[in-house]
Amino acid sequence: MLRTKIGFVPSNWEDWNGGNYAEKIRDRCVSVLQSVPGIDLVVPSKELTHIGCVSSIDDARKAISLFRAQDIQGLIIGNMDFGMEVAIGTLLNGMRKDLPILHFATRSAPFLPNGSRMTDTWCGQFMTTSALKRRGFTFEHVLTSDPEEEPFKERVEAFSRAVNAIARFKGARIGLLGPRPQLFESENISEQALQKQFAQMVVPMDMVEVLRVIRSIDIGSKEVRQLAADIAGDAVVSENQPDDLANLARCELAYVRIRDELQLDAMAANCWTAVQEELGVSVCAILGRLTERGIPTACESDLYGADSLLAMWGASLGVAKPDFIDWTDLHPERRNVWLAWHCGNAPPSAYAKGGQKRLTRNERMIQWCPTCHGAMEGRLKEGGVTCARLVEYDGKFSLFYGTGEVIDVPPFVRGAYGWVKVNDVADWERKMVDCGVVHHGTLIHDPKVADALELFCKFTGITAVRGA
Repeated sequence: MLRTKIGFVPSNWEDWNGGNYAEKIRDRCVSVLQSVPGIDLVVPSKELTHIGCVSSIDDARKAISLFRAQDIQGLIIGNMDFGMEVAIGTLLNGMRKDLPILHFATRSAPFLPNGSRMTDTWCGQFMTTSALKRRGFTFEHVLTSDPEEEPFKERVEAFSRAVNAIARFKGARIGLLGPRPQLFESENISEQALQKQFAQMVVPMDMVEVLRVIRSIDIGSKEVRQLAADIAGDAVVSENQPDDLANLARCELAYVRIRDELQLDAMAANCWTAVQEELGVSVCAILGRLTERGIPTACESDLYGADSLLAMWGASLGVAKPDFIDWTDLHPERRNVWLAWHCGNAPPSAYAKGGQKRLTRNERMIQWCPTCHGAMEGRLKEGGVTCARLVEYDGKFSLFYGTGEVIDVPPFVRGAYGWVKVNDVADWERKMVDCGVVHHGTLIHDPKVADALELFCKFTGITAVRGA
């Protein structure tokens, strides 16, 4: 599971800390936050600041030093009681402006029998959020709740997932291995926009060099033989030619070598027609296996598709693996059901268990190579999914996303496929067209990714568009 360091600021005003309530609720918050997936919590200790809270300007300066030393990637600020606005302001002045921030306030302590109020937490939180807004921070607010309440934990987990995605998305190096297909004009990109908004670097390599790396790997080596057996796995491989599996193994080893040499975080690979013409195979199954290994890899040199995979992978904390798909067709009979499909490149964990998988010819590539084996065909597993696609027009990025459910219904379809049921497919279509979504998308078996992507967009300046 991916994890990222996230700082926690328990805000306290000692004059409003009735019955030492701030320390008690601070400890409860720490306990819950430490249990949230994906968070390596960084919080002032009780030795560093008074009761482990930030109650003064001096405490704030100590917290700044702590958070800088730990290189936190996100920040959670909580009002334990009324809180100390100038302490929070001092701390914020020491934080970078693009730091994702989550704010919440705990429920106030019980009123005393004499009518006195102990904490006034709800009131004080508005001082804190105002301090954030005045300084121009983008932040997410959780409605007032105690840390043990499920809505609180759910929102913190969405924040954790978003921060994990952002930490891996910003500054990423995306490999562009070969040019986009000549017929796919919609896969154009703006390197300038990627550099300016996300500090990403596009790292190109032409197909001549990619093929050179593949050919440099000995087809008869022990490493190739072992990997070829792993690629075959539990699939039917009887249709393959003698060297097909070995050549697929060479491709996988080559792509991993390229990733390591170029220090890439994700890749967009040219998958037709040079590979078919030179090696007689299709690399569909290999691209899915790379994503399974934590190297999100898109087909057809679709770089924004690779970025979509990278964001999804981070938002799942690396647990579920995203699938690069076409938004292919509507179901011929069922309402609100559409086909998520591609030639045969789903990551192995995305296929239905017990379903028949077949490593076979890519039915779309035979016009260039009649023996182009390498597509892993099979049905996707059932269950809840998030689907998404990043697009860019005129330097402005948008992300369309939505949730649905893969269901096991006929008809059977060649390739790697799943029938996805959503609430309102017409709403999806309208918004996808308005957003400028292209024919490629991504799918992941994790519905929680959707809420994380919403926050991911908020903190990265991407326009989020959610399908019903």
